[in-house]
Amino acid sequence: MINIFFLLILFSSLLGRIKFPGINIGIHYLLLPAFSFGIIALSLKSIPEIVKKHRIILIFLSMLYLWMWLCSLISLFPNTAIIYSIKYTTYFILFFAFLVITFRNLKGSSLRFYYRCILYLLQIIAVFGFLEALFPNHWIFELLKFPSFYPQIGSIMQNPNQFGVIMAIGLCLSLILEKQRNISKFELHISEFLFLISLALSASRNAWLVFILGIVLLLIHKIISIRKTIFIISLWLLSIISLPVSTYRIGLGDSKIFPLINLFLANPSDIALPSPVGTALSRFTLWQAAIIETIKRPLTGIGIGVFAEHIGLKIWGQKGFHAHNIFLNVLVEQGITGLLIFISFLTRIGFQVKHINPVTMIPLIMFLASQMPDFFVEDYTFTTIEFYFLAAAINSRKDFIM
Repeated sequence: MINIFFLLILFSSLLGRIKFPGINIGIHYLLLPAFSFGIIALSLKSIPEIVKKHRIILIFLSMLYLWMWLCSLISLFPNTAIIYSIKYTTYFILFFAFLVITFRNLKGSSLRFYYRCILYLLQIIAVFGFLEALFPNHWIFELLKFPSFYPQIGSIMQNPNQFGVIMAIGLCLSLILEKQRNISKFELHISEFLFLISLALSASRNAWLVFILGIVLLLIHKIISIRKTIFIISLWLLSIISLPVSTYRIGLGDSKIFPLINLFLANPSDIALPSPVGTALSRFTLWQAAIIETIKRPLTGIGIGVFAEHIGLKIWGQKGFHAHNIFLNVLVEQGITGLLIFISFLTRIGFQVKHINPVTMIPLIMFLASQMPDFFVEDYTFTTIEFYFLAAAINSRKDFIM
């Protein structure tokens, strides 16, 4: 039954665009905590032991939650901050459920099931990316997809950056699982094809950098050989120079040689994307704005979600522009105090992890690195998967190490 709830959580995380009839609230805000409570309810006997073992982490987690609400209540925009605090309460319930499920199921077979489920979910998301590339106006995207960034491909995720990063993580995860003999060679080859092409389709430079980081980490942990690395990098580069949107991102938009194929438009010059230089410099503008707002309210910040709804709106004329750095975003919205609690929480997790397992640590490092130039907390699929790896790392055991 717990495994079914886990699958339902993964499925529900994809439903961010489906609203309750008559009201503008996503059904995932109900489904995710409901299924999380289902896991917790089925594991009540294990709760005291889990609380005892992870009491310090849970104390920091409680402090994060309480401080989030305090900052929201005293915010200059309390309505916005309170709404976002209610939304983010889902994450605290979800994380505790994952902490329970990874603590309760210590057998390698159970853990393998969860990792395979995540891998298959990422493969499904990649397939939707292929579908979007071929049929961008398909009805399924009107139902499930956030506003399109076409010709950049975001699949059914919130943004091409999240899509690209999750594809890079999926590729590294599949390589680790194959090395640990938890998936077959055939499954690995399917993953390599889906994730490498999707990584190029996203045209996300953040994702490309995270992918390179992941490959380096795989080399360090001896998951892949130098020969395998060269092969994967070569296929990735071939994918990039073969797709017009990716070619544009690396500065070859006017090349007469590349792209080798044109998957999107009859004329590559018709592709309209933000300037690569402009999109990079925009982050400095957002960082500067975050620092200015932090100086105004250094201790408690401006409140959860306020930067994207109000500050980013002043700069870019539309909502949704967060501070584009996970630590800076926590700082501006929850102040210095909130940032210190958040860093203490991460530090404590670092001390808690006694067994370095590539299947958890490499994806976690990639998740964190991807949020140095961005911030993906609003994408529930991305954050749900991230929280599973975080909980699995905390409960890591020797019996699932290569």
